[in-house]
Amino acid sequence: MNRKDDLRDAWSSLGIAFNVETKKQIDPESAIIYLVQSDEFPDDKKMLSLALLWLRHYAKLVHVERLKTLAKKLQPHHLAILGGLASKCVAGGDHRWKTITRFAKKNTSGQKFKIGDSQSYIKMRGLDLDFADFGIRIAPILAEDEKKLLSRREILKRNHWLKYRILFGTNMRADIAAVISLKLASTGYRAAKLLGCSFNTAYRNWNDLEEAGWPNIN
Repeated sequence: MNRKDDLRDAWSSLGIAFNVETKKQIDPESAIIYLVQSDEFPDDKKMLSLALLWLRHYAKLVHVERLKTLAKKLQPHHLAILGGLASKCVAGGDHRWKTITRFAKKNTSGQKFKIGDSQSYIKMRGLDLDFADFGIRIAPILAEDEKKLLSRREILKRNHWLKYRILFGTNMRADIAAVISLKLASTGYRAAKLLGCSFNTAYRNWNDLEEAGWPNIN
């Protein structure tokens, strides 16, 4: 398995229609981090356009605070890409993403990155202001065609992370429910380490869900 396959599988698990189907279930924060770290962008903008398509419909199901925690380990140019992506989510009306744009600006302020399109290409096509705000000069990037996204019913059927965020809200209880259902951890302690949340939060949600008989609730 190579890095490109991992990236494809991550976004396939979220509902992007590729020719190869995966049985993996990836949380959206990890998929976004995979994308900005892939170094495909901006030479290849296809995956970012697909991500913008997905975010147009499901940005509210991204756990923004968890994404910010994961973003703390990003290199500056990767964080700048995330900032541009977040800026487009804010422009789409989800102001929770301002948490990411503020964090990205604070940690990339004043930097100019060598990645981007040529000046002649930008002069011909125009400048993407969302990415320019983070020091990346590229022509405007748009979401892919809607046909590249599976139906909402199919997406929620194949990805427990998203289904439980619909059920519980975009919060840590939903993520603990996914961890238990997918058997990704055997204790609240291990769940906390996996999700990067406090042990108290993990234990409280883990115990509540177990008491309720999750995931085998009648």
